[in-house]
Amino acid sequence: MLLVWLAEAVVFALIVAGILAERPLALAAAGVAIVVAGALLRFVAPLRSALVCAFALHPTAALLGGAALALVLPLALRSSPYWTFVATLALLYVTIGQGLNLQIGTAGVINLAGAAFAGLGGYSVGLLTVGAGWPSWLAVAAAPWVAVAVGALLFVPILKTRGHYLALVTIAFVFIFNILMNNLEFTGGPQGIKNIPTLRLGGYAFTARPTLGVVELPAHANFYYAALATAFLATGILRRLHDSWLGLALNTLRDDEIAARCCGVSIAREKLIAFSIGNFFIGLGGALYAVMVGFVSPPDFDFGYSLIMLSVIIIGGVDSIGGVVLGACLLVPLPERFRFLHEYRLLLYGLVIVVMLLFRPRGLWPAGIRRYR
Repeated sequence: MLLVWLAEAVVFALIVAGILAERPLALAAAGVAIVVAGALLRFVAPLRSALVCAFALHPTAALLGGAALALVLPLALRSSPYWTFVATLALLYVTIGQGLNLQIGTAGVINLAGAAFAGLGGYSVGLLTVGAGWPSWLAVAAAPWVAVAVGALLFVPILKTRGHYLALVTIAFVFIFNILMNNLEFTGGPQGIKNIPTLRLGGYAFTARPTLGVVELPAHANFYYAALATAFLATGILRRLHDSWLGLALNTLRDDEIAARCCGVSIAREKLIAFSIGNFFIGLGGALYAVMVGFVSPPDFDFGYSLIMLSVIIIGGVDSIGGVVLGACLLVPLPERFRFLHEYRLLLYGLVIVVMLLFRPRGLWPAGIRRYR
């Protein structure tokens, strides 16, 4: 157990050092330390075996240690509020990625319109709070259901298409959504919706600076903890669904629709369930984003963001619950860490995806084989 916690503490320290390093020499030193740690884990077989055995024997301790480190992350990053904001975005992508993974990874329903469903959640919050005067917490609770309702309407053409044609239908929906948001007057057009009120729970505004004892944290720490709780709940719920009979039916549907139908699986019903549950969590991520930044506009939900959401699943591991968490925590902060490379960071981002598809096509955390008791 001590070895598990020690390994997690070392990884946490390396991550924080890499994030907070600003000067080139400090950044290089942090990078070298991370590379050395990775090399030790890769090439020192006794160390790797000991860690694998320790994590296999103490999964609960590993989960508790990871949760404790996630809770103290804003404290470690309090000198840089921007990185607390980036960490919050990564957690929102965890929630969105889990919903998208249920659709694409578990059920095999291709959805390249993730940005549009997140935009439905974000715009719904903006319209309900700014336009209708709803309290922000109620708007956040209602917004995901708008994504579910619109997704149910889109499901009619989706049910009649397969493969590449299904991908084209969802891509078309992203562009339709973006064009409508740019041209409809009540959505603010290209200017979007401004001055979305912040989240309030029990009279507590999330723009206030929280304090832990005598330490004052940046205001973004409020949204960090809200996003952390949301990501934890989304991961837990979808993990239970993945391991249930519903997840088994969806996997069967993904692998062979004819065999699934012969086993009594209702193709239309199961696809609709997966599509609706996934859109709920995607819309929830978009709703939280809207109250966090206080502004939504069409460029926030264009097709490029759908590709980022898809990349989270590909890099982490398709149909892998833990892979989504790992993919989001890598894919969102890393481009920001290399922002000093300007346009070249996008080249590096694309190169990483190509290398992953070539050498680790199943992702960094591949989905495990189902085991039956």
